[in-house]
Amino acid sequence: MKNKLLLGTLLIFSIASLFTSCKDDRDDNPTFRTPTEFKVNTSAFTNKYIQLSDDNTVNLTWSQPNYGYNALATYYIQVGLVQADNSIIWCTKNIKDAEGNVIGQEDDYNVNSYNKCDADISAADIAMDINQIDGLKKIEDYVDKGFRKIAIRVKACLVENKKVVSGSEIISEPVFFNYVRSYPIVKKPAKIYLIGSPNKWLAPIPSNAAELAAWAIEETEIGNKVFEGTFDIPAGDLQFRFYTYLKDWGTDSDPLGSIGSQTNDAPIACKFEDGVYSGELTAGKGTWKFASFVGGKVTFNVDLNTKIVTFNLETE
Repeated sequence: MKNKLLLGTLLIFSIASLFTSCKDDRDDNPTFRTPTEFKVNTSAFTNKYIQLSDDNTVNLTWSQPNYGYNALATYYIQVGLVQADNSIIWCTKNIKDAEGNVIGQEDDYNVNSYNKCDADISAADIAMDINQIDGLKKIEDYVDKGFRKIAIRVKACLVENKKVVSGSEIISEPVFFNYVRSYPIVKKPAKIYLIGSPNKWLAPIPSNAAELAAWAIEETEIGNKVFEGTFDIPAGDLQFRFYTYLKDWGTDSDPLGSIGSQTNDAPIACKFEDGVYSGELTAGKGTWKFASFVGGKVTFNVDLNTKIVTFNLETE
């Protein structure tokens, strides 16, 4: 379990979590109003020396934007580096065309999003964002630049049918941490793990990480949340789900990183049509089951943006 201590020269970084719950209240589908107020709370540790590390977090809280009702908003975190003239260089990523050519830049937010007005932000994610702004590509090229001033801001929006509701976005003013030190770390493609009959339901726990590495599926591009990998699966009943991290099996109410065919821990019957299966996924322990699978290479594509999976069976 990651602690919530952020150490700067062994400084204990803990913030009381005073936050407003962001429970959805849209059962009658009320019309929202475009918010005009959105504030991130200033940290009591803005002037403390903070050394980022692998297993620490930064707690951040904010007020709910005034949507006109108690909306279930989605929140995204963005890190910036403050320059000598007090301007801010925000973390950005490349925009590419269909051929993979870079055609511009866009804001890059932390991979994790939130649905309440409180976040324990991974210190590793903050360090990777700082290093990305610095242009670091390889760990061996890292240069320690000491303690620097960083900015953090939050983007809020409403999401319906997997799309951002037009007019619902608002970005907070930044809050500052004046003395933050990064460390050698760079972003890598995220992984998910196939857990099921092909690996004899090997438990998704940290001690099995080495064995489960063979069943990891990586992002096709860092941060795009689209995962693709191919495995040669033997004939027989094929049943599985995916895990975004390795902690334990989880339960229906707390799936612990499990993503599957449905919330409940039960299979849905599936079959390939002309070598292809496509369906929806959700946070939960439901499994996909292909009875009497013929065997062969299967390419698994899992899109966490659209919540759609596509499985392609290689046929002769």
